[in-house]
Amino acid sequence: MRRIYKPKSKSRPKKKGLNELLKAYDELDRTAKTLIRTDYLLHRANERFDQQISQLHALHRVGSSINSTFDLELILSGISESMTKDLDFEKSGIVFLEKNSQRPLQSAYTGFSSAEYRLFLDSFAELLLPALQQEDVYLQTAAYAPVAWGKLLNSLSVSSLLLLPMRIKSRLIGFIVGARSHVTVRLTDSERRFYAMYASQASTAIENARLYEALGQANLTLEEKVQERTKNLVAANEQLRELDQAKSNFISLVSHELRTPLTAIKGFIVTLFHYDKEIPEDKRRVYLSVLNEETDRLTRLINELLDISRIESGRMEILWRPVSVPEVAQRVFSTLAVKANTVKLVNEFSDNFPQIVADPDKLEQVLMNLVGNALRYSPPESSIRVIGHVHENGVIIGVKDEGPGIAFAELEKVFDKFYRLDNEANRKNPGTGLGLPICRALINLHGGKIWVESEVNQGCQFIFTLPLNADKLEAKVDEASRQAAS
Repeated sequence: MRRIYKPKSKSRPKKKGLNELLKAYDELDRTAKTLIRTDYLLHRANERFDQQISQLHALHRVGSSINSTFDLELILSGISESMTKDLDFEKSGIVFLEKNSQRPLQSAYTGFSSAEYRLFLDSFAELLLPALQQEDVYLQTAAYAPVAWGKLLNSLSVSSLLLLPMRIKSRLIGFIVGARSHVTVRLTDSERRFYAMYASQASTAIENARLYEALGQANLTLEEKVQERTKNLVAANEQLRELDQAKSNFISLVSHELRTPLTAIKGFIVTLFHYDKEIPEDKRRVYLSVLNEETDRLTRLINELLDISRIESGRMEILWRPVSVPEVAQRVFSTLAVKANTVKLVNEFSDNFPQIVADPDKLEQVLMNLVGNALRYSPPESSIRVIGHVHENGVIIGVKDEGPGIAFAELEKVFDKFYRLDNEANRKNPGTGLGLPICRALINLHGGKIWVESEVNQGCQFIFTLPLNADKLEAKVDEASRQAAS
């Protein structure tokens, strides 16, 4: 059998080298892919790292800015500007809510036009508030937004909008808005944490500013109250001084006024008691006349003191009755006729002068005081006129004399308690200075007003108004009917 010789193949080493080359290529490919993936991951990590650094810088900058002041307007504008400068939002804003109503109270914005921002705030109740109550970080994108949100984003010319609610102890105090024209589909967990931290820092700064403002207002209010209380105390102290002085003056005046008639009364009584038989009849009559006058004077003084006491304590009672003022004036004239001597007393009431409802005794007291004062200052042969006319819903009555008159500076003082004009007539005829204050009080109790008009050397006229007061009589009749029925 013939053997065939087959030479050894020389290509076997070449095949082995090719396999090794292929292996090396695969390894190199895997290494390249690993390097590419590693580079991608490093790039992503670097981007995240850069983003975190940027976010930390943003937190630091906004924190430094807003925590350096307690001015709420500066804080709001600082946060709004930080959203655009540090966080790459094209439009931003921040809104501080009213505590009770949860409505926008104060805000600042950057990038929005005034019309856009107004439109944005107009959607607060319908869109913004429900969104703020859902999540701590709320993102809305135009491509996936509901119809209402889509219209709002379109009107604001943005593609995505971020809302960051600001809360203090779960209470919503405001929110931050950031908007971009490019689409932001979702936020990473780290981004959400960052925005939550950002809103929390803003919330703290705003609450501190609000508390500082409230504290400042409280301090201001407290200071105002302290000043007001101090002022009231000073006024009260001054009033106490005045009352103390008035009390001293009152005691001194009353003591003097009581002592004068009592001294005269005592002197004449002693004289009559010891020398009754030696005194001629004409002198006896003079002494008795003086005793009568001084007794009347003492009675008048006591009555004035009692009247002013009842008026100031609110115990002065008005007995309402139909009154004819001309008749009351005539009774006053009859009483003062002897004292008037040559002074003429004239009644000048209009023909249509109506009957009024008043207290006749109190009205007579007023006219007695005014006419009596006029007599004190009237020169002989002069006249005193009591004038009455219909006036609006009542009557107006004047007592006019031809005496020396009153200086302008004294006109208002004459109605002050214990005030008396310093003139010769008053020095000759001492008094308490209570007559005119009592007149004013009685007229006021009737619902009227009283004042004086005068010029030096031109006489004087005291004028007072009185309403008809018909309702007072009707009320009195109704009350009497009810009592009779019961």
